[in-house]
Amino acid sequence: MIKNGVGSYDCGSPEKRKRVVRVWCDGCYDMVHYGHSNQLRQARSMGDYLIVGVHTDEEIAKHKGPPVFTQEERYKMVRAIKWVDEVIEGAPYVTTLETLDKYNCDFCVHGDDITLTADGKDTYEEVKTAGRYRECKRTQGVSTTDLVGRMLLMTKAHHSNIEKNSDYQQHTDNFGKDRKSTR
Repeated sequence: MIKNGVGSYDCGSPEKRKRVVRVWCDGCYDMVHYGHSNQLRQARSMGDYLIVGVHTDEEIAKHKGPPVFTQEERYKMVRAIKWVDEVIEGAPYVTTLETLDKYNCDFCVHGDDITLTADGKDTYEEVKTAGRYRECKRTQGVSTTDLVGRMLLMTKAHHSNIEKNSDYQQHTDNFGKDRKSTR
């Protein structure tokens, strides 16, 4: 048994030694958090080589609303995760057998939460039907949506407290105004 630091596999037979299991994950990966890295860690442990497809800004906006980070920033964030072997930029939002075959992936891994297109279809339906889909456990208590919500609430609370301060109010009243009009 050889341990590769992420998962383990038996090298007893020549077939197993030569066969590299390639795993596909895809997603938005906006505001990358420990839930994303946990998903990728679990996916990597199911195979030997992890390929991660990252959706474009346009695809995300169409199906989920605009991302916080640009696609270039998201590509860099995913590349920085230690379990990722390769990043595919501009991955399609719907995972197909064609995509898995194009990158020689044995199967796709996603969390145990459903992902839908803008018209309500399961984005993994085709690969599920073909038996080339595996699930990993979703990390409870963290999501990009929750993080954005927390940030909005905290920002609102912060500004509510600051706005009570007359010096702050006087300072911000001039934002965006022509300097001549404030004299």
